Parts: sequence; structure tokens; C-alpha cells
Amino acid sequence: HSAAVHDEHWKINRIMECGMNMAKSEFEHQATVNMVLAGMRRDILLGKYKGRKGISEAEIAGKYQVSRSSVRVVCRTLISDGLMIEKSNGRKEIVTVTEKYIEDLCQTRSILECAACRIILERQNNDFLKLLSIVGKFYSDLQIEDREKRRYELVDSNDRFHKEIFAMTDNVTLIQCMHTIWPMISTIVFFNASLAPDLNEHGNYESHKKIAEMLMEKDPDVLEFVRYHSEEAAMTDVLRAIEQAKKE
Repeated sequence: HSAAVHDEHWKINRIMECGMNMAKSEFEHQATVNMVLAGMRRDILLGKYKGRKGISEAEIAGKYQVSRSSVRVVCRTLISDGLMIEKSNGRKEIVTVTEKYIEDLCQTRSILECAACRIILERQNNDFLKLLSIVGKFYSDLQIEDREKRRYELVDSNDRFHKEIFAMTDNVTLIQCMHTIWPMISTIVFFNASLAPDLNEHGNYESHKKIAEMLMEKDPDVLEFVRYHSEEAAMTDVLRAIEQAKKE
């Protein structure tokens, strides 16, 4: 009886161990895919593939030192993003990102975000605790001396702040629309976070603090402020940041 119990415990432990190893492997695979996607989206935005007739999976795998299976996931995602085209013969081409593409992206984000803010304004009871805590994080991020670390933290805070606005709506369809365009929005924010504070059209801490305060006060002018913040200011900043990055 004791041996049977021991065997049963051993089997359970083995199953749990295998499950944990599989989860770890899947996590590492996803992390690799995300790393390649981030790099390629930045290069596409910088126009590094402009004029190229095609790109192979082997070339991407070699550049980032990753497996072909990871590259296939990357390519499927870029095709879904509209940043890559797969021809009938299987050949892949990178789409050139124009100023018009960036303008459309910022405008679409603005439309979605204003819709989210309108829902929050019309609702009687809203919980702003998470939004306010993220505003506080923006302030802490700006105190970081290391430029690259500050940049990544600002991108993280920006993502969390704007996603929280959508989450507060409880509108699943609106949230899904946001998730569709967010990878490229996040890439734009990454470039914008490289700008010195005096070159940033809309200060990170001040602008997000104002949005939170206006929503809490149910100020209808928040819609125009958010439209400017997510469309015009974002557009101005990213074009400025891209030009700066091309010179570096």
C-alpha cells in the first residue's frame, strides 16, 4: 500500500514537473517572438526595409539568432498587423510605413480612445485608483537617470495608463479594437519616449495627470484634450523621434 502511494505521488510530481517545463518553454518562446517583433516593428518604422523586394525567414532567423519556428510566428503576426505581405509563391515583403500610415494609426487610436472616455464620462461610478497609481509611476519614471531604463519604464506606464482607460469601459468590442492596433502604437510610444522632455509635445506626467483629473471631474473638454494627446501630439512626437533616431 505504501509503495502504491509512493508511486502515485511520484507520477503526480512528474506530471507537475512536465507541466512546469512546458509552461517555461512556452514563456521563453513567446518572449523570443516578442523580442523579434519589437525589433522588426522599430526597423519598419525607421524605413530600414524600404526598397527591399523581399525578406526570407532564414534572414530574420540569422539576424536575431532565433529558430525558424519563432520567425514563422513573427511573420504571421506582421502579416496580421498589415506590415508584411505574403505572395502566392510564399515570398514575403515588408510594407513601407509612410507618414500617411502613421497619421491614420494615430487618428484611429484617437477615435477609439475618445469613445472610451465618453463611456467613462457617462457612467456614474468609476474606480480611478489604478489610473491614479499609474500617474504616480509616470512621475517616478521621470526621476530615473539611466536614459534607456527611463525610456522602457515610460513606455510601460503609457501602455498601462491607456489600456486601463479601455478596461474601465467594460466594453469588450472596444477593447478588442484597441488590442488590434496597440502593437504599433506601443512602437510609436517607444520612439516618443526617446525625446528629451523639452522636445516632447505633451509631457508624460503632466498630460496623463490632466486626463485622469478631467475624467474624475467629468469635464467634457477631456475629449478634445485626449484627441489632441493621442493624435496630433503623438504624430508630432513620432515624426520628430524617427528623424532623431535616423541620425543616431
